[in-house]
Amino acid sequence: MKTLVLVGGGHAHLHCLEQLKNGLSTDWGVLLISPSPYQYYSGMFSGFTEGIYGLEDIRIDLKKLCDKVGTVFTEDTVVAVDAEAKELTGAGGEIYRYDLVSFDIGSRTDIPAAAKEYVRSIKPNYRFPEQLIRTRDSAHPVIVGGGASGVELAFSILAWRKQHSLPANLALFSSTSLLAGQGGAASKKIEAISLRKALPFFTDISIQTIDEMSVTTSAGRMYPQSDVLWLTGPKSAALFSLSGLPTDAGGFLLVNEALQSIRHPEIFGAGDCITVDRYPELAKNGVYAVRQGPILWQNLKNSLSNERLLPFAPQKRFVSILSTGGGEAFLSYGNRHFHGKIPWKLKQRIDRKFMKRYKDLYE
Repeated sequence: MKTLVLVGGGHAHLHCLEQLKNGLSTDWGVLLISPSPYQYYSGMFSGFTEGIYGLEDIRIDLKKLCDKVGTVFTEDTVVAVDAEAKELTGAGGEIYRYDLVSFDIGSRTDIPAAAKEYVRSIKPNYRFPEQLIRTRDSAHPVIVGGGASGVELAFSILAWRKQHSLPANLALFSSTSLLAGQGGAASKKIEAISLRKALPFFTDISIQTIDEMSVTTSAGRMYPQSDVLWLTGPKSAALFSLSGLPTDAGGFLLVNEALQSIRHPEIFGAGDCITVDRYPELAKNGVYAVRQGPILWQNLKNSLSNERLLPFAPQKRFVSILSTGGGEAFLSYGNRHFHGKIPWKLKQRIDRKFMKRYKDLYE
């Protein structure tokens, strides 16, 4: 029997597991390898932080899902790939042989070496709950990063602290304007919302040094800190570069439009851990990972049967909704922006529908 190995339980691989409920050829076995038996849904991190969702609301039980669809689950971290021998090595030295393998392991946070001793990250995402609760409850929480994750979690922490009558004592630092990647209009609107909600934020500024009690900015000012959450740009896991696989300059697995390694046809990938050679500037965004799921699954099946592979073409626009706390959210679609309770209700409906889709398979 031949073996298809799925490494990581990200959005695209969840789609593949869902399709396995209809079975696969009896000539093939499927193995999912993940460092945690749970996959946490980042879209609901802000709601968990604010106390709206509990732990079970935001995670999918990968082991139960695999059992239900007839897939083997192994809790392990892949640390090396031997593309010639078609073997994966686990953290404890276990060898996993594959005929086809797909990676959907997400990204890491690009933390400067000098800061690592004093900061924490929410990646890999199974570390999220304990990391976020510690930051949220801290006396002087500091968040570094003005992208969607940093802004949304800053709002959520602020809302939770208000609910519990705690002083804000919160600081959000960004080297650009807030939500700079979404354009000037979005930046102006989210900064206006931040001012209205009394979220302390500092833009066009970077963190120069960190010690156990404070952070010092590029402007030379010192701010107290008791916990620093670092949410800046993505960084690739070292796995691909160390294994000698083709990568982009940042170490992300380089794939073609079919989500297939440009050098090794037995290796596929999706989500934040890859770069598509035709779209090198494509953002590491969960929206694209969700869209890649059906293409990845079809191409894995087509590869098994030696059929033609399909191309992935990213959409030019997509809806982005981030929570701003207190039952409100900020919706962006192209140049259109809307803030209020309706976007929050829409976000809740989308997130709950996503989770129900997979939980219904095993509950």
